[in-house]
Amino acid sequence: MSLNKEIKDQLISKGASIVGFADLSSLPKDQTKGLSYGILIGVSVNPEILLEINDGPTLESYEEYKRLNRLLDELDEYTAEILRSKGFSAVPKIKGSVIKDNETQRTELPHKTVATRAGVGWIGKCALLVTEEYGSGIRISSVLTDAILETGTPITDSKCGDCLECKNACPAGAVSGENWNVNMDRDKFYNAINCRNTARERCNKIGINETMCGLCIVKCPWTKGYLRGRRPVGL
Repeated sequence: MSLNKEIKDQLISKGASIVGFADLSSLPKDQTKGLSYGILIGVSVNPEILLEINDGPTLESYEEYKRLNRLLDELDEYTAEILRSKGFSAVPKIKGSVIKDNETQRTELPHKTVATRAGVGWIGKCALLVTEEYGSGIRISSVLTDAILETGTPITDSKCGDCLECKNACPAGAVSGENWNVNMDRDKFYNAINCRNTARERCNKIGINETMCGLCIVKCPWTKGYLRGRRPVGL
């Protein structure tokens, strides 16, 4: 059994929805801790929770957010254990270890970068990962390693086309409507600060000390396809 298959099978059995493998060797070494490969782990959001989001975050979506974060941390650590038991280095990018610059809302190596390089999905107009299987109804994390893995074909362009559902739904006006590509800086198509500030305000209204909204997730046609049990037509 290949290492890829062993890791994927084990993670799926423990609750992962998507597992991808990325070649990160072209990225700066300080971003990847000197490791050339990344494993992307995704867990899908409970459809029933998504269907309850009509006007922003709910207490139920907050509990689901926390549950998925705990699960991802567990899957990250488990993956690292598998790799280390075989003599490889591994850095699990658990939530508590990822440092976000408060001024720019950027991290050293976004999980989304690992995801697109693994061929798992693309970046939507609202700067979320979009997958064909789950739309944006998925939370992701990653593990860095020096284990030589079979890697996916990177996705370098958006598949959102002319769709503006997330732009029209965004209460922060954070979405410009431009399509992402791998050479485009995030700030050209998405205002992370406006999104953060508005999401915090909406969370505060229901007593949550977090940065959540969810409207762009549930309005996405790809997410709606997941909720209906099929992919959207015409995209």
